[in-house]
Amino acid sequence: MTNAYLYCYSPTMFHFLRAKGIRYICVGVNERSGGRFWLFEKSEEVKSTLDDYNAK
Repeated sequence: MTNAYLYCYSPTMFHFLRAKGIRYICVGVNERSGGRFWLFEKSEEVKSTLDDYNAK
């Protein structure tokens, strides 16, 4: 089963996604690491934007 959500722990990736106009669902804190994450739905737009992010 494929995960329908992207848990983004990278502030750099988060800002890249936001700069492209992609909205996140919520923000949370990982209980084990204490790190902040942003939750995005894995839409086609998010997938193609991540391809652009990974190419840079």
